Amino acid sequence: MKQPSSRNKPSAIERNLARRSGWLRLTRTILLGAIATFAGIFWAGDQYGIERSVMIDFMTTSALFVVLLMLSGLAGAFGLWAVRKLIKRN
Repeated sequence: MKQPSSRNKPSAIERNLARRSGWLRLTRTILLGAIATFAGIFWAGDQYGIERSVMIDFMTTSALFVVLLMLSGLAGAFGLWAVRKLIKRN
């Protein structure tokens, strides 16, 4: 089997640039998806006659619920980390 030549391998700078541009594309996609979701929810609320203040309350409640879930996940991860540290110490 033939080994690939070193000329075909991307350099560290090229790999780093590709990785960075990948993260930028992912961030842009997530941001645009979130904006489209919020716009779609408000559009659907307008179509069904739901007041904008009620929609904002729904969105705020949903965002707080998601933040609560994230914090509970972080607390669980911290608890596991602390238990592992205690087990390694003993």
